[in-house]
Amino acid sequence: MDRRLIRTAVFGSPDSDEPALCPETAIDLDAFRREHDGITIWCGTMFEGGCGRQLTTRRCTDNRICHFAHYASSTGEHRCGRKANDKDSANHLFAKAHLASWLRAQDLLAEFTYPQPLGSAVEARLTDGRVLRVHLDRALPVTSTDDAWEILLGPGVRTTPDALAQRGYIHRIRFDDRASTGRTMQFGTELPGEGTTWENPSQVTVGADTLVTTAKPALLPPAPVAAREADSPAGRTIVTVDRAERPAVPAARQADPVQQAVQHFKAALPRHPGQVQAAVATMRRLLEENTLGPADAQKLRVAVGKGDRWLKERAQHRAAVIRELQAWPTPELYHQASELVKAADASPEERALVRAQEQAVQRRQNEALAASAARERQRADRQEAELREAQRRSREREERRQEAELREAQRRSREREERRQEAEAREHERELARQRQIEQDRNDRAQWHAPAVRGALKKAAREGRTTTWPEIADKTGQHRLSRFDHEDRLELLVLVEGATPADRPLWSTLLATADDDAALRLYRDVARRLGRPLPDGTNGLLAHLAAEQERLHRQ
Repeated sequence: MDRRLIRTAVFGSPDSDEPALCPETAIDLDAFRREHDGITIWCGTMFEGGCGRQLTTRRCTDNRICHFAHYASSTGEHRCGRKANDKDSANHLFAKAHLASWLRAQDLLAEFTYPQPLGSAVEARLTDGRVLRVHLDRALPVTSTDDAWEILLGPGVRTTPDALAQRGYIHRIRFDDRASTGRTMQFGTELPGEGTTWENPSQVTVGADTLVTTAKPALLPPAPVAAREADSPAGRTIVTVDRAERPAVPAARQADPVQQAVQHFKAALPRHPGQVQAAVATMRRLLEENTLGPADAQKLRVAVGKGDRWLKERAQHRAAVIRELQAWPTPELYHQASELVKAADASPEERALVRAQEQAVQRRQNEALAASAARERQRADRQEAELREAQRRSREREERRQEAELREAQRRSREREERRQEAEAREHERELARQRQIEQDRNDRAQWHAPAVRGALKKAAREGRTTTWPEIADKTGQHRLSRFDHEDRLELLVLVEGATPADRPLWSTLLATADDDAALRLYRDVARRLGRPLPDGTNGLLAHLAAEQERLHRQ
């Protein structure tokens, strides 16, 4: 295995785009291994420079973090192009995974693509033709495309101040690494003068015109004409062209019926809802003429789809208000419904239903006034009766309150102490159980591997040589030995030396070499466990090792 600290990989196959993030600590890595037991991990081809070879996890308990590592190549000539890439090189895969889950939660499906260069962006094309683009490359300029419905900026991606002023908002995403949940994603909405507000994906939805967030709950007024692109199907999200450098729009283009129809539709949408239906009808008529080019036709189809969705949502809202008015005819609901049925798309039946509720609203108002007057009279009567008993009730309430507070304080104190003691007892029991399980697992591993290791050490002694753990693992076929930590090896060697007479050298002497500090420390710990005295200094220890190894070779 190589020694490169690779933090990201993919699950399942080399061409998978399901990302994996290696936990940093040994405890979290153990949980990661249990959760993904039986699932292969790969240096995927969906990464820039990914070699497509299988990976394993490297558990580190020293100063390094845990990471993925390549399996050793039989030829020793393998090279991987991901050596200089950090975990952010997998942002496109994490963005795709989180966006897909977020869209599914809203019953939306999308087809995902990864534009070149790989890792620079992610595009999600919804079934209605809208394209959501995530821009991730900090080195490439942020530009609008004809088919981009919305653009989200990835971590560290910047844009010009004019873009924020022209658009009125900018959507962003960022990633957070958490030990228990892996890499999570958040949505952010940047507004002029207010900075960026970050939210969980569950707080963001796909609206008819843009993403609806807490910071941006409704449609914003359209950007000035000089800041809008005439041929955008659903409104540009980010514009980086400086207005001083933008060429003037020719007069012939300004008179383009497609452009005028789309502009009229955009102007009507937030400010003049009653004109939306006429604008949609105009665009639909232009489509039916069948004399448009592909780009203009696509532009109109996207705008018509947006208008139909807006009209449908408004019709549903209007119907809901009318139903609520019929069930509860209040002046507020009547006023709201009256304004809604003024729209051109309201039906005569809806207008008639609203007019029919006028008398019911007036009757309910009169009933409310009469009930209010009756309540006022009753209140005055009660106030007169209650005044005579006020002082007595006040004293009784105060006495009861003090007694109740005292009892409640005592009860809470007892409960806190009981919970604390129970928690300490449970934690102590869990720790004891965990330690017992660790010791049992280590002992079971030692029992299983001890015969093979003892045989390998004896064979090395007969052949007059030393050996290593990787060599024993390779020659005995017990490859798990190479993953044993210090405590596992100590328990195993103590078991191996259990039958070694006190006047004989330890077989584990053959694993200790002068250039391996870890092996020397392990040898000292084995000798200490077995009650074998050793020289204190390093030179004395090395001399002792040489003498013991010589004795083993002569046996």
